[in-house]
Amino acid sequence: MIRTVLYFICSAAAAAFLLLSCAKEEKELTVADQEAAIESYINQNFSQYNIVRRGGSNRIIVDTTVVGATDSLEYGDSLYFYYAGYTFTSSPSSLFSTNNEYLATESGFSLSDQDFSIKKVHFTPGAMISGLENGLYGVKDGEHCVILFSAKYGFYDDYVYNIPKLSALAFEIWVEDVVKNNR
Repeated sequence: MIRTVLYFICSAAAAAFLLLSCAKEEKELTVADQEAAIESYINQNFSQYNIVRRGGSNRIIVDTTVVGATDSLEYGDSLYFYYAGYTFTSSPSSLFSTNNEYLATESGFSLSDQDFSIKKVHFTPGAMISGLENGLYGVKDGEHCVILFSAKYGFYDDYVYNIPKLSALAFEIWVEDVVKNNR
């Protein structure tokens, strides 16, 4: 009887271990597929643009409206910007948040409970998800960019707001101002 119980416990533990291993491997494969899709999207659509890669993030510099802007964002600085956040499959798809009223209206995004004021962030390590933090590092005054990253650098296995678990993300950013910490 004791041998049967021990056998059952060991078998159940082994099965649980296998299920957890498979789930972890499946998540890693999902992230790898997302990173490949991001790379493919960039190569197909933005090969002529300047791409900044940092810590799993890919920042596509679409436009720099302030020619010769010298203030680039570093830790301790303040950043003023507008943004639009999208889930990413093979391209940016579902808008999940924005503070750009024009874009929200044009996209048919729900305008209730939205704050359309300029976003101000004191840029410090760990203040936001790592994909966005790594993508924003180094942005300049007047820059318009798109930041893409896999779920590994986003919310990973957490369901946040209206963003499904294991979602790759894309943020379109319009930088209004970078205020250096020494001003």
